[in-house]
Amino acid sequence: MLKNTHAVRGTRPILVLLAASVLALVSGKAAAECTFPGDPKAGEEIYNGTCVACHGEDGLGVLPGMPDFTKKGGVLSKPHSALAKHIEEGFESGTAPLAMPPRGGDPGLSDQDINDVHSYLHVTFGCG
Repeated sequence: MLKNTHAVRGTRPILVLLAASVLALVSGKAAAECTFPGDPKAGEEIYNGTCVACHGEDGLGVLPGMPDFTKKGGVLSKPHSALAKHIEEGFESGTAPLAMPPRGGDPGLSDQDINDVHSYLHVTFGCG
């Protein structure tokens, strides 16, 4: 019986190493999925000039029904393509009293600006 105990103890470091490796892979994948082709610093400037009026400095939304960027599993968990489309074309959630206008109401907002804002959102509020 003592030999079995040593055998189990001998496998424990291997199991711990295996679990740590799996966690590192999953964490790396999550971090990679939360990286977008934009400059978060430039996105911060755009957010503060265009988006903050409705979405707030804290990302919680200024009016009821507006998305909470800090919510786990919320709007920021959507794929980049879906969020970019909402920004480009505008979006009406049905729960907010106002629809988001195309390009956040700034027709001069470029595709790169949208990428920058998206990067800023994820750096500031997480990946949802």
